Amino acid sequence: MAHTFASMALAAFAGLAASALAQAQTANILTIDRLVEHTSTVPAIKGEKVSLFVRERVAASMLESPPGKPFERKVVLMVHGGFSPATLAFDVQYRDYSWMEHLAREGFDVFTMDMTGYGRSTRPPQMDDPCNLLPAQQKDIAPKTLPKPCAPTYPFELVNSDSESDDINAVVDYIRKLRGVDKISLLGWSGGGIRTGTFIGRHPEKVDRYVIWASSNYNRKNPDSPPASLPAAGSPTTFQTRAVGTDRRWLGTQKSPAMIEPGVPDMIAALNQLADPLGATWGPGGLRAPTRTYWGWNANGAKKVRMPTLIMVGEYDDLTRANLELIEDLGAAEKVFLGIAGGTHFMNWETQRRVLHKASADWLKNGSLGGATTGMFRADENGVIAKK
Repeated sequence: MAHTFASMALAAFAGLAASALAQAQTANILTIDRLVEHTSTVPAIKGEKVSLFVRERVAASMLESPPGKPFERKVVLMVHGGFSPATLAFDVQYRDYSWMEHLAREGFDVFTMDMTGYGRSTRPPQMDDPCNLLPAQQKDIAPKTLPKPCAPTYPFELVNSDSESDDINAVVDYIRKLRGVDKISLLGWSGGGIRTGTFIGRHPEKVDRYVIWASSNYNRKNPDSPPASLPAAGSPTTFQTRAVGTDRRWLGTQKSPAMIEPGVPDMIAALNQLADPLGATWGPGGLRAPTRTYWGWNANGAKKVRMPTLIMVGEYDDLTRANLELIEDLGAAEKVFLGIAGGTHFMNWETQRRVLHKASADWLKNGSLGGATTGMFRADENGVIAKK
């Protein structure tokens, strides 16, 4: 049954890209896809021209407005995490699952981007060689794709805090120019938390309001500076199969199965295959991602975040403790923490996604959660938000 659903989902979503614009126009929410040209600072391809995929969801009436004042405090950029690219993370166009569409209906001009190495952005060629997969993961694609273990042909980690901040900066500047605004708001999920957080440390003047959903990689004792040698030694590619990403990391942590609607994991797995066609052929299929060398997302880095910030985490997410430390360490005077009952790290595909949608819209629109600019809050299993 699961295989049948996955096949049906793949067939149904194969035509999604072609039909999305027409469907969105009918609902008065447009879908606009772009490629932003950028000179890469990723060490393996430094100086080369790359393309960064950017999607926009916006009401047709808003798009007809002239640049400048109509867009002030209404422009949002959403940044994905470690494996799921932008549209899979934020714009699953099934019922009310699209976070981007929800924000667009709330009056925002919403953008998301694929970082270098993901989705429809440029993937450095080193990622196409299965020998460049992390040694511990090579067994996951054997023997179908890799008959025996092999040493990396590029023995380094691929991207880093500087190159990823440069990716985001290129897109932020593109959006600021496009919409005639000085500042935009940012939202980061998981690895998107460290990406947006370290970007803010470099360019705080470009960010108005900030939403973090379950930032990964935060540690008060993380290094302030890059390692002495860049790129760092290692392998350039990491890989996540369905058995790891969906079955173990997601379904394996959900203690309230009713929070996941029937068929949705199969739909997400089918969309994974479309997001990385080459990765779909490796072993049992999966998502490739670049390995990353990070620094700066620590107590000193958190102090640099001074704009109003909302942090949201699901109660079954093992990143809760780190994010509680992060909210404490932020330099912002206006900061709110929201714990969400029944939610995992993949709440965007669960029934509690509606809490993410509602709370983020409130914060981005008003700089507050239910009128509060500080404090600790909890959403119950029914999505009702109250102060702890």
